[in-house]
Amino acid sequence: METDSMDTRLTNLCVDDRSIRLDCTSEWLRTHRNRLSVCGIHLATPEEVAHGGFPEHAIVPDAPIPLATEHLEAIMQFVAAPETPAGLCLGFGRLPCSDRLVRDAAEEAAQLDFLPHHGSRYALGPHSGRLVDVLTARPGTRTTTVADPRIERYSESIRTRRVGMHYDNAWTSGGEGERYARSVRVASADRRIIHNMGPGTRSIVVALNMSCLHLSDRVSPGNGEDIPTSKNLRDFLVEHPDEASRIVCLVWTIEVGELVVLPAGIAMHDGSMEGHRDTSRALVFAGKFPRRAFSDM
Repeated sequence: METDSMDTRLTNLCVDDRSIRLDCTSEWLRTHRNRLSVCGIHLATPEEVAHGGFPEHAIVPDAPIPLATEHLEAIMQFVAAPETPAGLCLGFGRLPCSDRLVRDAAEEAAQLDFLPHHGSRYALGPHSGRLVDVLTARPGTRTTTVADPRIERYSESIRTRRVGMHYDNAWTSGGEGERYARSVRVASADRRIIHNMGPGTRSIVVALNMSCLHLSDRVSPGNGEDIPTSKNLRDFLVEHPDEASRIVCLVWTIEVGELVVLPAGIAMHDGSMEGHRDTSRALVFAGKFPRRAFSDM
């Protein structure tokens, strides 16, 4: 994406009660701005479909652009207010647990019969989380989420390797996950911890202004039972390319030993290894974590 196009997007960027918010202070974000970039998105090109492993119309993030000083305020407006519900918030921090717990969870996820999203529940400081998986990402890849046949029974079936940016819609037999209707989703859906075990850094790409709540209001206005899928999102952006041209994504670098808490069922997102030189393994837990659950701010 050309810089002037991103300048226009940032100038026109507005926050509302459906936007993804940043669970930090403005001062903290300014201090860590060197780890912040922005990007737009595009639908997969024929070359990306043929050679990049993406399905047709996959949502692919553009190359990240460092955030210029004059546009920092455009992102600052997304810092969460005290009354913002946790379900809309992207959180930052570290896991308050032992190295042994991390090893035990990683070993469980490595078992041949492990089913993603159905792992054991672990104590994470004063909170607890259900083990989702351990995700390994190679350096240089634009997105990290790949199709997994183990989860097709409660996820979208994709015949290609790369999924592209998406909403998560997992659901377990115990009634845990993200598949809550619009009317209760912000309050009840899981958020996911993505803890970077290294050895390299990795990024999370999150659309600030195209949450599943925005999509519901466009495709099924007034329907509190609507549960939009990633396919619904792709179809909408194919039909409304002007909407795709307005999307702004935050690209955040997760250092080794750090985490983000992601509203994965509400935020359009994916991981990215673009610009990172070493492989990264991420330990993923799900749970109804309160705001700033793992923050030292």
